[in-house]
Amino acid sequence: MTGRLVGIGLVVLLHIGLVYALITGLARDLVKEVTKDIVVETVEEPPPPPEELPPPPPPPTDVPPPPPAALPPPVIKIENPPPQQNPPTQVVQETVQRQEAFAPPAPPGPPAPPAPPQGGSINVKSLQTNRPDYPSQSIRLEEEGTTRMRLYCSAEGRITEGTVEKSSGYERLDNAWLNMAKRGRWKCDPLVQDGKPTGAWLPAVVPLTFRLEDAR
Repeated sequence: MTGRLVGIGLVVLLHIGLVYALITGLARDLVKEVTKDIVVETVEEPPPPPEELPPPPPPPTDVPPPPPAALPPPVIKIENPPPQQNPPTQVVQETVQRQEAFAPPAPPGPPAPPAPPQGGSINVKSLQTNRPDYPSQSIRLEEEGTTRMRLYCSAEGRITEGTVEKSSGYERLDNAWLNMAKRGRWKCDPLVQDGKPTGAWLPAVVPLTFRLEDAR
């Protein structure tokens, strides 16, 4: 047992020695390698290549033709227009004017008819007693007003015609008075000329009135 332990111890020691020898040898080699001189070399960069110049442009192929020679300006002939002749309308106008200048004066027209005579007077009482009927439609529409009329007195002393000088504003009322004037119921005093009664228009305008209060 003792001899085996001794052998094992020798083997361990032998291994320890080998390991130590290896470690120490490697350490010296590493120091040698580290302590070697470091050589620094400067590397110069090669010069850049020369710049290439662009090739010259090709010669032009399409050469424009030379401008044409200037032509002389054209000769423009200006002809004077022929003198204008007088239009025939002037001759016609002159002929008409001459005919008018020598035309004989027109004969005088017929004399104007004499104005109708005026005179006479109205019988007011006959107007009050002979009134036309109030138009029924005018009553419904409440139409009233005064119609101013000029009346004609005949030689027999009767009103036979009339005209409206100023309307009442309602045609129905005006027509009622006109129809009444033509019936000959209104009396008048006629105009007397040379001792004879003559028909004439009354010089005064006669007002004739419709009032709603008279219709109720």
